[in-house]
Amino acid sequence: MQQKRDLGLLKQELIERIDTNGTKIEANGKGIEANGRSIEANGKKIDVNRKMIKANGEKIDANGKKINANTRMIKANGEKIARLITEVVKNHDAIDKTLTREEYKRDHNILLQGQDEMMVILLRLDQERVVTNARLDRLEAGRN
Repeated sequence: MQQKRDLGLLKQELIERIDTNGTKIEANGKGIEANGRSIEANGKKIDVNRKMIKANGEKIDANGKKINANTRMIKANGEKIARLITEVVKNHDAIDKTLTREEYKRDHNILLQGQDEMMVILLRLDQERVVTNARLDRLEAGRN
């Protein structure tokens, strides 16, 4: 009987363990189900993030193309600016070589003064020529 009783106790103990393990399995099953739902939710978030990453990648590619186009324009503008700088330097040098209004007036007055002096000389020469021609005419008339 003792064996029957021991077997009964063992059976009871095993049933209790099985029940305890069943409860644990049910609890673990609920945890697994909750984890499954979390995994699904995270999967959906990952899909949304993947789409955003793809869209951002496309924007980055488009911006890269704009940057390349702007780089070409900046290079072309840089070359134009370099040519303009060269022209500005040439113009600056030319402006430095030009006369100011006062310098022009001074030089013009000197030129006019020189022309006046030349006119005086020319008038004297013309008068001397007239006198010389008259003298020559008298001398020639006296020989005849």
